[in-house]
Amino acid sequence: MFDKVYGCYYRAVKQILREAVQKPLSAARMEEIVRACGFQESALTILPKIKEGTWSFGEMDEQGNFCPAVSHVPLLPLTYLQKSWLKALLSDPRIGLFVEDEERKYLEKNLDGVEALYSEDDFYYFDRYLDGDDYASPEYQKNFRTALLALRVGKPLFVAYAGKRKGREMVLDGDEGTGQHDCRYKERPAGRCEERHPGNQRNGSGDCVTHEALPIQMQYSSKDDKFRLCCLERFRGDFSREVVFNMARIRACHISRQEIRTVPKGPRFPDGLRCEEPVTIAISGERNSLERCMLHFANYEKHTEFDRKRGEYICSIHYDRADETELLVELLSFGPVIRILGPEPFLCQVRERVRRQHELLYGKV
Repeated sequence: MFDKVYGCYYRAVKQILREAVQKPLSAARMEEIVRACGFQESALTILPKIKEGTWSFGEMDEQGNFCPAVSHVPLLPLTYLQKSWLKALLSDPRIGLFVEDEERKYLEKNLDGVEALYSEDDFYYFDRYLDGDDYASPEYQKNFRTALLALRVGKPLFVAYAGKRKGREMVLDGDEGTGQHDCRYKERPAGRCEERHPGNQRNGSGDCVTHEALPIQMQYSSKDDKFRLCCLERFRGDFSREVVFNMARIRACHISRQEIRTVPKGPRFPDGLRCEEPVTIAISGERNSLERCMLHFANYEKHTEFDRKRGEYICSIHYDRADETELLVELLSFGPVIRILGPEPFLCQVRERVRRQHELLYGKV
């Protein structure tokens, strides 16, 4: 999409210059850089031009090492296409989650006069739900940035999460400027979630339960237009229990001062949420059902092949467990043009939902 000056040749030469500024580079090291930044055959084009001085970036010394002609690596300016793309990003309602208001104003000022590459009106989301997250909410933005910071630095979060169960009041002591707090809890009846901030201020924010969890991954659903925070919740002294928080239901969150004693071994998401077996469906092909299924389930990982004996398409759909109910409803919406073949636990849910729907409309079978 961007200009060729940001292609693999330029990235390879830039990396060579960056390292050569520190110390002369051997031919073997330059070849390693070129192969890492470009293609296997890129070294056949780039290295001769550098060694022979065709590109005038430097010269080879008596030991056969490359010495650059510059004392620092020059910065590449943004192309107009990149500026146009950045201008388009500033119109995205989610940009406020990643960029502070001052940064946004600074970018808008410097991109004044640049035409945006696209606008939000250029897109039509025919299958997106209309109850997406409120990205303009100051509370949402604050919680999102705090969660993102905890994810980056690898520290646990104390999360006040909206729920219907009996919870505990979260009492926080610490420095509001650093965003780090010590937490203690006391039991409270369900009915209100009260957070005590430094300064003894209280904010009532509905029923909620407090959690101590270690962020592992931030997920975004284009269809739901919602963010989810995948975490490992503290369970029996360790961060071991998988939990997913909808960002819109987080009422408050703060980074813990406590260091993690035992680091969880290996990534737990997204494989931790992945279904054990994919849902297998048979697509008849009638009424453009194949095209409709491929388009409708484009956001899922899937494998499709044609069964010549039956004259139908067999499609295996992989999904996250959190999306199981949504996938079930979507499959049922296709009616008789598809058949759900398995696995058996998923089929049991299908039969139960169809039975309840039949009882609702026509009475018990």
